[in-house]
Amino acid sequence: SNMAGETTPKRQIQLNFFETSCTGTVNAIGQWKDPQDNSRTKDTLEYYLWLAQIAERGKISSIFFADSYGGHEIYNKSRAAQYMGGSHVAKLEPTTVISAMAVVTKSVGFGITGSTSYIPPYMLARTWASLDHLTKGRMAWNVVTSFSESSARVFGMDNLLAHDERYAAAEEYMEIVYSLWEKSWEDGAQKWQVNPEMAYDPARVHEIKYNGKYLKMTGVQQTHPSPQRTPIIFQAGASKAGIAFGGKHAEAIFCSHATIAETKKYTTAVRAAAAAEGRDPRSIKFFLGTMPFIGRTVEEAQAKFEKAKEYCSIEGGLARFSGFVNVDMGVFPKDEPFRFEGELKENTIQGVINSMKSVSDVTELTPRDVGEMLALGGLAPRPIGTAEMVADELMKWVEDGDIDGFNLSPCSNPQSWEDVVDLLVPELQKRGVYWEDYPVVGGTLRENLSCNPGQPHLADDHPGSKFKWNAQQ
Repeated sequence: SNMAGETTPKRQIQLNFFETSCTGTVNAIGQWKDPQDNSRTKDTLEYYLWLAQIAERGKISSIFFADSYGGHEIYNKSRAAQYMGGSHVAKLEPTTVISAMAVVTKSVGFGITGSTSYIPPYMLARTWASLDHLTKGRMAWNVVTSFSESSARVFGMDNLLAHDERYAAAEEYMEIVYSLWEKSWEDGAQKWQVNPEMAYDPARVHEIKYNGKYLKMTGVQQTHPSPQRTPIIFQAGASKAGIAFGGKHAEAIFCSHATIAETKKYTTAVRAAAAAEGRDPRSIKFFLGTMPFIGRTVEEAQAKFEKAKEYCSIEGGLARFSGFVNVDMGVFPKDEPFRFEGELKENTIQGVINSMKSVSDVTELTPRDVGEMLALGGLAPRPIGTAEMVADELMKWVEDGDIDGFNLSPCSNPQSWEDVVDLLVPELQKRGVYWEDYPVVGGTLRENLSCNPGQPHLADDHPGSKFKWNAQQ
């Protein structure tokens, strides 16, 4: 209990930028029609250098790149709407833009989605370790188990594992990458000893042998230990299996909820899962997806929102939603309320459906409503107003939803990121809820994310630590 006159320290929040390495905006479809918008230039290095620098100017924790393979081909049984709306097409491989971004920054982190369904664990372990070296320890991996049939087909896979089985396979995947990052090389293996000749001490490098139900591999990690060894583990999964997986492995979680009550229910469930795994439940940072519209006045913010609505692609939004729920929304009349009948196919994103239900309690949704929602922020809250008003709303989600910050979606850049950095961040700093600078300038992402200088490696209570070369067997 507080002594008289003492105040509870204010809850600190962090911000991430949500991005994709493709033309068009990650969570807003059709904004390329705005003459001020720069998303047509996202196939140039200039865009990513600008992005890295503006993020660091705003002391943003990390820039998180979503990624996927295949496309949205369920709506009207065609890819046409996705291409015409310009959503998640013309994709670059996200790992290729990171080194350049690292050159022009010191502290901002970089998170990249990598699918356990398609990237062999050995290859992923090498790529992320390489980037962790080149960024001096600023990498995160967003672990996804992929869900779409179109992405399975591009890799020549006939069928996806059932939902819960994908997570069982992902468990094996984690054991392999933890072994490669934490166990294969001891500290001090790199010697550069001239006499007697020993560049690397072979006695300190170990072969990993793994033989699981889903995965097997034998070999030595090709990359020597990077500053963090294991990159920060990001995750997003709202299903039962996803919550168990996140509670066990995640250091940061991206969540998407339409209400504060849903958010609180979710964070409580994941923190409980973490505690059940013997982890500190507070060691997981939750970042809620949100798309703010910020103006110097309420009228200006409202005008930005109205303009965005004019440009937004309803067709592109419906294509995206159809891909998420595996239902062709083209069969429903656009302006009549719809209800899903019967059993949805197995590979739905269960979390999206649940959020839709909580939104649809409020109102009868038509396909047009859903298309606009998905083309303008998805199911995320969309606070509209001055920096003060937006900050009030965000802090309410933080306090009542028990989250640690936000995964911000841009509507249209450069405006969206400029508004966050020039208007919102100073307001949060003024309130004493957002750092004046990174805790460790030039430090690793793990030190900054956990506000724990001098601790670049996995926490002792993290399951990956059981794989450390010097762990007590």
